[in-house]
Amino acid sequence: MKTKELLPELFEVEELAQKYNGLLKTEKLGEVSNGKYAFPIYGMSMGSTDPNAPVFGLFGGVHGLERIGTHVLLSFMRTLLYRTQWEKDWEDFFSRCRLVAIPIINPMGMALVRRGNGNNVDLMRNSPLRAEGKLIPLVSGQQISPSIPWYQGNNGIELENQLVDEFCKRYMFSSQRLITLDIHSGFGFKDRLWYPWATSSNPFPLEPQVLKLKELLDETHPFHVYKIEHQSLNYSNHGDLWDWIYQSYRTANPTGLYLPLTLELGSWLWVKKNIWQLFTWEGLFNPVKKHRYARTMRRHNQLLEFLLKASCYHETWSGS
Repeated sequence: MKTKELLPELFEVEELAQKYNGLLKTEKLGEVSNGKYAFPIYGMSMGSTDPNAPVFGLFGGVHGLERIGTHVLLSFMRTLLYRTQWEKDWEDFFSRCRLVAIPIINPMGMALVRRGNGNNVDLMRNSPLRAEGKLIPLVSGQQISPSIPWYQGNNGIELENQLVDEFCKRYMFSSQRLITLDIHSGFGFKDRLWYPWATSSNPFPLEPQVLKLKELLDETHPFHVYKIEHQSLNYSNHGDLWDWIYQSYRTANPTGLYLPLTLELGSWLWVKKNIWQLFTWEGLFNPVKKHRYARTMRRHNQLLEFLLKASCYHETWSGS
């Protein structure tokens, strides 16, 4: 099977990079291979090159089965990049702010239709952090076998996570104000915006700022669909990638304001409306019907633009 058939999303990333070359900086961060297939991992950035500029980071495809996260990310970027050609206000905006993205963190898992990477490691359970609180056997991370989902791995940090960490350090860690959004699916009947911690039930140090951001979203878009909550209210998990990166950021930049958020799309609703999706792995995590897919592509652009602007105009709402 051709790599384009296995991973059409990768070619969308490359087409976007080629079409907007000059406006969008795209670099190959590294490559993952299983001997039969090899896939690059791309990082993207646009806007201010000032290392201190506010940053909004977008990430998708951590879990290979959850293709919809990458699709939502690419849909937003495609719309945004096109708008910059005729909405001249964006030129001023991006002179002061930076957008960065890794659309497909786990290309091998996505190509092979599996949650984990090429080593069957769950990249969201792979950092050195150990969790406390509401732990669910296996789901919160396990080291029994790579044949069972949620495998943490036993050979240190996987290459994909190393590349994410290095990318974040280069493009985000010098900023004093940043927000990231990692897009997932596969939990609940409602779209959720989770904030840390995933590895602890203790209050997130920047919870007051998260609640101010929530208030801003509620007032700006009073009919939004998102349930905003501390992730550990649902469950905790070992090795959370973004808890690890956040702690690394605070070590490097103790006075910085960094809000790592996760958008967890409520894919159980898609399954409820189309019970046949239960019988395919991808159907459990992605909308199959064309009208539901189209609705999902429309549904989240407003949130992503809101977070992009909230990261840039932080002084008007964050209180710091």
